Amino acid sequence: MARRVLHISDCHLVVRGETLLQIDTEATLRAVLHQAAGDAARNGCDAIIASGDVAHTPTVPVYERFLRIVSDYFDVPVLSLPGNHDVLHVMQEASMPMDAIVWPDWHLQALDSHEDDKPKSLITDIDRHSVAQGLQQGAAHSVLLATHHPLVEVDCPWLDKDRIAEPLELMNWLNGVSKQRIRGVVFGHAHQVVEGRVGGWPVFGAPSTGFQFQPRSAKFAVDDQGPGYQWLDLADDKTIKRTVRRVEG
Repeated sequence: MARRVLHISDCHLVVRGETLLQIDTEATLRAVLHQAAGDAARNGCDAIIASGDVAHTPTVPVYERFLRIVSDYFDVPVLSLPGNHDVLHVMQEASMPMDAIVWPDWHLQALDSHEDDKPKSLITDIDRHSVAQGLQQGAAHSVLLATHHPLVEVDCPWLDKDRIAEPLELMNWLNGVSKQRIRGVVFGHAHQVVEGRVGGWPVFGAPSTGFQFQPRSAKFAVDDQGPGYQWLDLADDKTIKRTVRRVEG
């Protein structure tokens, strides 16, 4: 059967009452989830992917607050993964859900591309071993992979220097480990809508639930587009359709 997945990213939650770049990131996350819940009431939602930078202040109370906020709007499985502003052991202490979501037809799998407190991507041998173990779960005919860092250039030099290195080698290896079941990849970090390909695989970057980076900027710059999210329709024919939505008003 077809599956519908809500992809959110780069929430950058801070201590309650504080703002980041003059943005109340809890308010923008709630606005995203409120609108997405309205979408889901019409078209359904089977799971949520939160692809990193969940927190900007990576403490247990902030992560626990994220889970409470999500539960105010959705009661579906969540796959979260760390971004460069997250701290992995703190996410684990807060019981953030980081295990693969495996259905009979589709498999949602995270690949950790982060290093605590450093913007550049890092995929270690431990990360490869972990994702290989995850891909051995279940027997779904298709796998959707989620990372934090982009696998393609986003035409922002200050971001592109931190993207995942040798993406084609990585995807070929992952596809082999998964027994040729990888169908596409989603990621965050770029705070903007991205669409590209690595070899034959489509890759989709999500906007931030908070603030956006200016497209094609040579250095750090914030854009005036509003908070966003994307829907991923995972079809029976093993294809992925992506729909980007911005918070209205």
